[in-house]
Parts: sequence; structure tokens; C-alpha cells
Amino acid sequence: MIRQIYISLISLVVLLSLSAIETRGEVPTISGRFSKDSIEVGDHVEYIIDIETDRAVNIGVPDFRKARTPKEVDELAKKKRSMSTYEEYNEDIFEFIEESELDTIKVDGRRLHLRKRYTLAAMETGALPMIPALIYFDKNREIPDTLYGRDTLYLNVQSYMELDTTLFLKADPTAEQGIGVDSEMAQSLLKDEGIFTQKNLPFKFAEIRDYAIYGVIILIILALVVWLVTMAVIAHRKRGGKEIKPQPKLPPHVIAIKALEELKHRKLWQNNKHKLYYSSITSILKVYIEDRWHVSVLDKTSNEVIAELREVDIPRDSRSDLIAILQTADFVKFAKAIPEAEENEACYTRAYYFVENTKQVEQHNKEKREITIETKINE
Repeated sequence: MIRQIYISLISLVVLLSLSAIETRGEVPTISGRFSKDSIEVGDHVEYIIDIETDRAVNIGVPDFRKARTPKEVDELAKKKRSMSTYEEYNEDIFEFIEESELDTIKVDGRRLHLRKRYTLAAMETGALPMIPALIYFDKNREIPDTLYGRDTLYLNVQSYMELDTTLFLKADPTAEQGIGVDSEMAQSLLKDEGIFTQKNLPFKFAEIRDYAIYGVIILIILALVVWLVTMAVIAHRKRGGKEIKPQPKLPPHVIAIKALEELKHRKLWQNNKHKLYYSSITSILKVYIEDRWHVSVLDKTSNEVIAELREVDIPRDSRSDLIAILQTADFVKFAKAIPEAEENEACYTRAYYFVENTKQVEQHNKEKREITIETKINE
């Protein structure tokens, strides 16, 4: 009788243990990725979290929308020193834009495959880190636990000065447009924090999976276009057609005015990108100055640019406008000043008229012979 009681007790303990294991659920798994490897500062990027979890486990995903007062920010900073939670995201480098609902991708028995998408804006430059994380707890626990992904994600964010090709332009009389590319400067700037850093990051097929089909279609279309152009050129040569002459290079002022007009349409300072706005204006003017007066200023400071132009014949008002533009740009880029809207417009106007008032005008022969009916008859 006693033996039967022991057997019953043991059986009850085993059943309770199995029941606890069944209802407790398994620890979820998590992985994250960015939709792009590299973006420009201020651009949007999609941050995606993939979760595999048991039905019995409750999970909480990161909340980027939570607004905090300065006092709450200080309290959270103190809290982070003693306890790690899923709220450990640097809100100064990422700005929340929008998010999608937690989506169920696949159901496999008790296992759920979930996906959460966020749209964020990168507000700083460099290799910005992001650790995929969530909180979870099952029925038998009151205190949640934090789960982190295995890999730290890095998003390479570059400033306009590092990504924009105008930084690498220099006057080149042999180029079609009168401007060439300083390859040594491009290699030097991109090697430190730019494209070359991607070689050190692990490749993930998921980063390009969504674009693979479109890439194949684009390659097919490009191959077809190249083939059609090649066949057209061959047919033209067989017919003894004339050789296509390259277009003459544009004057420096035409290139500069076009660049300034494109800059105006980008509405940078209207979107609080003041540093990018003033960096663009100074880059355009430096390229114009190099091509117009054949002086090297692309890699020089504002004071050095002014010194280089000391012996150049420039109208006094135009020289004053250039100095004002360079000084304002330095305040914005290095002192983080934020000019008023009128000052931003005035800087653009000064740049425009600096180019207009200093452009090189072709000298036409004013002593042309007047053509009349009599001269035609004599000829």
C-alpha cells in the first residue's frame, strides 16, 4: 500500500514537472538588420527585427516613440548603469519616423515567426551601432527578462561632404565638362569612414534579398540597351557616317550656376540641414574658382582661399561677398551656428552674383565688316 502511494506521488511530481515545462515555453530567438548598409546623414533607413518564439511566451518589442522629459532622461541614464533593459537605444543618433504592426510571418506548430519594422532617421555620422533586443516572459514569471541578438548591427552614415562627388572635383582642361575627379582625395576620404569600411563588415544575404529580383531585371535591361547601342554604332559606321564629336566643355560659370540651382531645389536649410547647405555652397564656389582662375583652393581653409585670391583681379563687392559666404559657412560648420532664413537666402544670392559678376566673357571681334547688298554683289 505504501509502495503504491510512493508511486502515485512520484507520478504526480513528474506530471507537474512536464506540465510546467510545457507551459513555460522556450526562450525566443532574435535577429536584426538594416535595409541598407550606408546612408547619408538625415536619410531614412528601415530597421527590421525577426523573432522566433513559443506561443506561451509574451514578448515586448522596442518602443522608439516614447517621449521623455529632461528629468526622465537623466533618471533613465542612471538606471542603465545598474540594469540593462530593452530601452538601451541611443535616441540622439536615431530619430523615430514610423513603425508597422508586429507581423506574423509563419506559424509552425507552437512556434511563431514574427517580424517588426521601424523606419528611423540617422542623425549622426560614423558607424552607428544597434543591438537587436526585446523583453519576454511566460505565464510562470512576473519579472520580464531581456534578450539580445548575437550580432551588433552597424549602419555607416556619411555626411554630404564625404559622399557628394563635388568634394572630389577639380578643374581639368582635358575633361569634357572642364572638371575632373581628384582620385587621391577621394580614396583618402573614403578609406577612413566611407565605402571601404564595408569590407570589414560581415556580408548578409538578407540585406540584398529583397532587391535581388529587381537587380537581375535591371542587369538584363542594361545588357539589352548596350547591345542595341553597339549594333546601332556598327550599322552607322558601315554606312560611312560621320564620327560623333564630343560636346565642347561648358564654361566654369555655367557649371557653377547649374550646381547652385540644383542646390536651391534640394531645400536643405528648410529641412534644418544648415551644415550641408553651407558646405555645398563653398564646394561649388571652390570648384568655380579653380576652373576660373586656375588656383588650387579645394583643399584649403577659408583664410587660405582668400589669400590665394589676393593677387587675382576681382571686383571689390564680389570679394566682400565671397569673404562673407566663407565666414558664415565656417560659423555653421565649426561653431554649429544656425542662421536665420534671411541670412540663408542672402548667402545663396551672394554666391549667385559672385559667379555672375566674375564670369569670363568671351571677347568678340567688334570690327566686323558690315554686309550690304553691294558687298554681296562684289563678292
